[in-house]
Amino acid sequence: MVIFWSVLLFTSCEDFLAEKPYDFYDEQDFYKDVSELELAVNGAYEVLSQKMTYGHFMLVNDCDTDLSHIKGSGTGHTARDLGHYNIYTSHNWLEEAWGYYYTGIDRVNRIMANKDRVDLPDETSQATFKRLIAEARLLRGICYFDLVRMWGDVPFKLTASDKTENFAVTRTDREEVYQQIVDDMEAAVADLPWYNEVSSYEGRPTKGAAMGLLARAYLFRAGYSLHQNGRMERPDNYLEYYKKVKEICAELINSHRHSLNASYEKVFKNICENVMEPSEVMYEVQFYNPSGEDDHSSKIGSYNSPEINRNSSYGLGNSFIKTTHFAYDLYEVGDIRRETAIATFKIDANDKVIEIPRNESYTWAPGKWRRNWIPGPPKDLENMDINFILLRYSDVLLMYAEAVNEVDGQLDQLGIECLNQVRRRAYGYAPTTANSEIDFTAADFPDQKSVQDYLFVERARELCFEGFRRYDLIRWNKLADTLDDFAVKFNAAVADGTLKSYVWAAGKYFEAGKHELYPIPAYEIRETKGSLVQNPKY
Repeated sequence: MVIFWSVLLFTSCEDFLAEKPYDFYDEQDFYKDVSELELAVNGAYEVLSQKMTYGHFMLVNDCDTDLSHIKGSGTGHTARDLGHYNIYTSHNWLEEAWGYYYTGIDRVNRIMANKDRVDLPDETSQATFKRLIAEARLLRGICYFDLVRMWGDVPFKLTASDKTENFAVTRTDREEVYQQIVDDMEAAVADLPWYNEVSSYEGRPTKGAAMGLLARAYLFRAGYSLHQNGRMERPDNYLEYYKKVKEICAELINSHRHSLNASYEKVFKNICENVMEPSEVMYEVQFYNPSGEDDHSSKIGSYNSPEINRNSSYGLGNSFIKTTHFAYDLYEVGDIRRETAIATFKIDANDKVIEIPRNESYTWAPGKWRRNWIPGPPKDLENMDINFILLRYSDVLLMYAEAVNEVDGQLDQLGIECLNQVRRRAYGYAPTTANSEIDFTAADFPDQKSVQDYLFVERARELCFEGFRRYDLIRWNKLADTLDDFAVKFNAAVADGTLKSYVWAAGKYFEAGKHELYPIPAYEIRETKGSLVQNPKY
């Protein structure tokens, strides 16, 4: 579902000259049938395919952690400032991301306000209507979920904006926002089809995707977050939310609608080749620009790829996101995910692969997205059509294991099987075939902490660079300690010569009780005349 919204913009005719432009629709003349409703829903989803949402911003959003960092130790650069925690209230990426998310929400609110005007003459149109409204509600849930993760308590509204209303808004407690996220996603689960129940899968949201995203929302709702009192806290009833994660993931797993690709590498080659595989990659934010220009293209596969010389036949691998040998060493001997996940090489102008020495491992890069895996000549040096993976089935398996361990204090048989499926594939075996050589048993996890410790590393190995690490560390209340520990480890490696001289900047700029959230954009504080209160320490 490649989305272009250039033909659809709702506005009052008072804002234009008397002559009506032909590429715009007046809202009062719209929503006549499900085809127009589909245009509106596609237009709402368009906000996810912007550079300042999932096309670029979300790549930097996951830095800096123990797994990745933005290249270069300095500040005064947009991405470096954001990644290195030199964050300020006028940061333009934050302003743009905030604006896009609320644009998406407003578009859905407008759809919901007009949905009863859609003519539904037969069962086919009625079924299409239900699916499209479910898609719209899922999109609103995604937008509010990202806002809450990044900014905490945020302004909340379910009505379409009108130029006459009072925009001096205030913040709404995140628990109320989370409840709406849950309501929207549950509604989506009820009315979306499974991906293998539709005649032609085109990448639209499905029931399995909605279930996985709902489980993720509950997982984060159960976790820690920074509050206005400056403390990291989680809800008193957090175990109730973990129970929901367990319940939803168990239902999804036992549906047998989704499964792991037998090849970890193939998952990411498929993404680079624009081959959709909804069995494992349950939902992708899609990008496409026919000429390779900025609109609706992404930086995925260049910004977060191995370094590739701009004069190579593949096009430029900008490689602005980096990793280190510390992430490489998280993988055990025989774990073949490592060679896919981490690129220890660069490619020169003659397409020659050049290995980068270990003492310069701070210039190693994510390897899951590579320009040299993309078929055909490049359309643009930096802009790409590679999609953002929003949900993989392996994450569902790991979420179940975490949830059952938190609720019951130990893994059950399904939880052990979930870990084993991910592990078997990691070592080159069929994911669903028992393997006595490498399979875990209950004896391998004697207590709750042993599972937590394993997932701390295993989620890093399986999901690295996919947008999870910083958020996982925040919801576990481990971001500050992890960054402190990593700074000590990194600086020791520089001191003893394991690494050449390099400054890991996050160790200098990160401040606990502040950087677990982004600042409300200064523009929003100013325009609301202070009714919107800033986050702690900004």
